Amino acid sequence: MTVTGLANLAVKVADLDAALAFYAKAGALVSDRMEWEGAERAEVHLGALHLTLFTRAIYEDALDLAAEGFLHPALFTDDLDAQLEGHDVIWGPEIVRGPTFGVRRIAFVRAPGAMVLEFMEQIEPPD
Repeated sequence: MTVTGLANLAVKVADLDAALAFYAKAGALVSDRMEWEGAERAEVHLGALHLTLFTRAIYEDALDLAAEGFLHPALFTDDLDAQLEGHDVIWGPEIVRGPTFGVRRIAFVRAPGAMVLEFMEQIEPPD
């Protein structure tokens, strides 16, 4: 099992329009806004920083989350099941699909410092 890369940093925003306008004004490339899993999401690329903004976290029902704020880093792994061994899994593993990221198997775990980590395996590339 190996973490092979950082996919993005996930951030929950109450007002996606305002957040996207802020990042666009800062020079970010904003793309792929869509309805997804009962919420809205969009991609923000600001230099080397890749954020995914969500109006609701997919694991919202498993944790008490603030209305806005940093959610988690999303990390690629080459073996999700092995990566999850010994961790406190709070959501998943589940298979998710999206036109911009393909098919992934994902899960979220508790980490020290009141953090959440997302581990994901890429099953199929995007279309």
